Amino acid sequence: MDLVQESSTFLSITKDAKVLLDMLLVKVNSVVNIARAMNMHSELIKLELFVVKTERDATLSHEVAEMLKLACYDAERVIDKYEIWSLKNQLLPSSTSSKVRGLIFSGRLNPFAYRNRMCLEIRKLIKILDKIGDFAEKIELVGLGRTYRCSTEQESFLCSIEEEICFAGVSVHYSGGVSREIDRHTVIEALLKSGNEATLFVYPIVGVEGNGKTTLAELVYNDPRIVSQFQLRLWVRVSRVFKVEEVLEQIVNSVREDLCEKLDMNELKNLVHEALYGKNYLIVLDDVWNEDPVKWDELKKLLMVGACGSKILVTTRKKEVASIMGTVPAYCLKGLLYEDSHSGWNSNQNDEISSALRVSYEQLPSNLKVCLAYCSIFPKGCVIEIDKLIQLWVAEGLISKSNESEDLEHVAIQHFRELLSRSFFEDVEEYRSVYTSICTMHDLVHDLALSAAGVEFCTVNSHIQNISDEVRHVAFSDYDLSGKELPKSLVSNQALRTISFSINGVGPMSTMFVEDCIARFIQLRVLDMSDSCFDELPSSVGELKYLRYLDVSSNGSIKELPDSINKLLSLLTLRVSHCPQLEGLPKDIGNLISLRHLYITTKQACFPDKTIGCLSSLRSLCIHSCNNLVSLSEGLQYLTSLRTLAIIGCPRLTFFPSAMKHLTALENLLIVDCKELTLLEWQDIEGLRMLRSLVIGGLPELESKDVHCLGSLQMLVLAGLPELVTLPRWLEGASATLQYLRVERCLNFAALPKWLENFTALEKLEISKCRKSFSLPEGMSCLTNLKVLKIDN
Repeated sequence: MDLVQESSTFLSITKDAKVLLDMLLVKVNSVVNIARAMNMHSELIKLELFVVKTERDATLSHEVAEMLKLACYDAERVIDKYEIWSLKNQLLPSSTSSKVRGLIFSGRLNPFAYRNRMCLEIRKLIKILDKIGDFAEKIELVGLGRTYRCSTEQESFLCSIEEEICFAGVSVHYSGGVSREIDRHTVIEALLKSGNEATLFVYPIVGVEGNGKTTLAELVYNDPRIVSQFQLRLWVRVSRVFKVEEVLEQIVNSVREDLCEKLDMNELKNLVHEALYGKNYLIVLDDVWNEDPVKWDELKKLLMVGACGSKILVTTRKKEVASIMGTVPAYCLKGLLYEDSHSGWNSNQNDEISSALRVSYEQLPSNLKVCLAYCSIFPKGCVIEIDKLIQLWVAEGLISKSNESEDLEHVAIQHFRELLSRSFFEDVEEYRSVYTSICTMHDLVHDLALSAAGVEFCTVNSHIQNISDEVRHVAFSDYDLSGKELPKSLVSNQALRTISFSINGVGPMSTMFVEDCIARFIQLRVLDMSDSCFDELPSSVGELKYLRYLDVSSNGSIKELPDSINKLLSLLTLRVSHCPQLEGLPKDIGNLISLRHLYITTKQACFPDKTIGCLSSLRSLCIHSCNNLVSLSEGLQYLTSLRTLAIIGCPRLTFFPSAMKHLTALENLLIVDCKELTLLEWQDIEGLRMLRSLVIGGLPELESKDVHCLGSLQMLVLAGLPELVTLPRWLEGASATLQYLRVERCLNFAALPKWLENFTALEKLEISKCRKSFSLPEGMSCLTNLKVLKIDN
């Protein structure tokens, strides 16, 4: 993540006025609500005027980007100060301990004095907004409301790139392709083996731009087996703005010697019917972007006049498109292997691929551009924990919600899925190693994210001497952490928002080094010190009042957390798992009223009710490797907002508390490697009717009484259950909802039950590392929604 030179044709999020303006409007709207709540009438009028005028005339030049960025920071500062003041007022009535009150508050909260201070902050912001408005009126306005559009020459150039190069920059043709031979064979087999169905067979190929979808489709299209199979083969390049008339016109012109132009829709329909009727055809629809199912249905009906066995092959960059159009699961195309990509590597080709990627990037809305740019904080080629990414986005203030009832994490997950559907993420594995979901980002996409991030992101290593004072997010890599000094060019940067030491799995070794970071960077939102070996977290951490994400996990030396951690009222995520020497949590941790995600490993035998039960904002709780834990807290009953509960590696835990039945919002439950825990009495969790995913592994017993609480279950993973012979009967309660079932490392698993044929919603079934051989039940043909069946070992 070296400092990136700005390109004249590509603007990072720190220079893009459209992105900055969209971010600013979200923040100013929040400030409007603050001004309204504090009865600042004159300030409220000015703020609302800016919002109305700017939303109407969103036409600012990129020259104003610097002012927009400053305004974003000022607006964020107002919001942060107001939130902290509100949190203090919220906590004060419930805090009976004078010691705790003194620890958190340096003096009495005077609402009048505070209102005056906030008024000054808002007026400062309004001055900058006024300057932005004045500047916009003096310069020639540049419309930013439009989406990116290539010229004809650019469009042709980018299309030729996609046809000629693969994701890693190597030209692949029929005679010389290496890795694409496997892809070609797979797609051809699917087209030839699919039979002569009465319904139209549509097979999508999905992949990130530039990785050879069009090349693969050409290889398939020209293969002798395909040529001999189909009476008629047609190639249609679909424009980004999907128009049924244009597709029909290309079909007509492909089969006629004379070109037909300016025909009306009825004439086109008649000619297409005449061209396709009764023929066994293959149509390739290349580079489809359309996500409107109505338009696709209109086209499909017109094409369903061919002979049985006609096929449509679709190439697209978007998984939503494949989902809408495909009648079978899409073929997900990956990049070439490293050794194949260096049979023809060319840096110019790599530049061309990056250009193609940028076209897709420019299509993103501003909120997704910002989220993608933030991913440059991760090292290239690393495995990304999806939950951690979501929590970081929220902590950095990159996620906003349209109404108060929405969860920020839910909005963030939607952002992730949108970026995934556009192939900016890949290789998603749900609950890998049973208890976490992961993904990766291709190297070229990471390069794009790095370019989009601009100068605000930086990796600090032993080679970097000068660090820009515009840097806001820092990741340490290959840096001598045994020393006690920070880089000299970084120490004066008091506006730093992020410090991460987790790039190489080696965090700071010295408490003094950590203390220096905390003392100098008081504006921190994210502090990731995982994989460290310092033995004490400085008490000064309590002064980081804006801190929202703190990670000290995988530290084998730390024994306790300072009481001052209870002052972090804005903290959303606390990760202290895999800390085997940690004695326990601070007794007043319940003061962390904003905490939404807690990951813990301690030596405690039980958690006091007030420790866990007071954290009423918790959305996820992961209790990991607590070797002494014998019982869970009855305080669980107060966690009515809890969505995810993971209990992993607690060998002495023998039962669930009765309070489990009160977790009515719970959607994900993971119980793994708890050797003394049996699930013979499920009535304790029969209140969990919202449960969507269940992961069970490493338990001695699984059978239970007949239960009917799993009527919403969509995913089940059973792993490391040596006594499991077949699926438990209680799973029958999920026959109408279960979509994903995985059984792995169950050495005596020998049969799938006959009643599995009733699971009509099942889309994916995996049996892995189960040594006993077995046959599939006869009723498998009833699983009409099954898309993936995987059996290995």
